[in-house]
Amino acid sequence: MANKTLGTSGATLIKSHEGFSLKFYGDPYGYPTVGWGHLITKTKTYAKNTTGNPNDSLLTQTQANTLSSSLNLGYTSPISQSQANVFFTNDTASAVAAVNNVTLPAGMSLTQSQFDALVSLTFNAGPGVLNTSDVKALLAYKLIYSSFQGPRSDVENDNCSKLVSKAFAYDRNLTRRRNEEATLFCKGMGYTHKYPVYSL
Repeated sequence: MANKTLGTSGATLIKSHEGFSLKFYGDPYGYPTVGWGHLITKTKTYAKNTTGNPNDSLLTQTQANTLSSSLNLGYTSPISQSQANVFFTNDTASAVAAVNNVTLPAGMSLTQSQFDALVSLTFNAGPGVLNTSDVKALLAYKLIYSSFQGPRSDVENDNCSKLVSKAFAYDRNLTRRRNEEATLFCKGMGYTHKYPVYSL
């Protein structure tokens, strides 16, 4: 199966939850960040972002210039839109590669929506999320794939819904994002994301 690339729906979902700023800002841990959640370094911390709005934890121009100089970044705050786009492509590449490397049942393949949902989850939670028991159980269930031949019974559709809900139940602080990812995963399939994450 040819490797997939991140689709528009996946990129839009990720960007909508990452916040965006051309200026350097502190992430929820205070790590300096820019663009759509591009981590500059974990060696220094600044004001923690507690609102989800990057403008609430912007570094001063002096802080940004000092950080840029100390790390020899070759850029400082603010960055250009094109640089932000490059960072986003590079940052999502590892999540895309991780999802492309998962082992699927023989003859099964992910739809673009399923792929995008898993990339968003992986981008946010790290590649280790793909090795959790709930995600592995989801990917092992042949009936979740559009390439599955044959109708699904109501019970089987319900099983798909439950597996999706459990697989995306990761980080209670991000239930809205996880539910949106689960909904995207089910797009165009015979089953739906009817069980909100953490409800099972």
